[in-house]
Amino acid sequence: MPARKTYADQVSDAIARLTGRRTLRCPVPGCTLRIRYRAVTSDEARRLAALAHDHTRHHSTK
Repeated sequence: MPARKTYADQVSDAIARLTGRRTLRCPVPGCTLRIRYRAVTSDEARRLAALAHDHTRHHSTK
């Protein structure tokens, strides 16, 4: 289950939505990945969604 978004995240996402942007987040708790996009092709949107949801492709090994 994804971690609950903070109030600041909710406000930031709402503002992005009002300006025509979509926000994708990683579903892994504690991961702070956020991808915002606007005006991309459907293929690119699918690629970005796959990247956001596959934690192994973007996590840090720190």
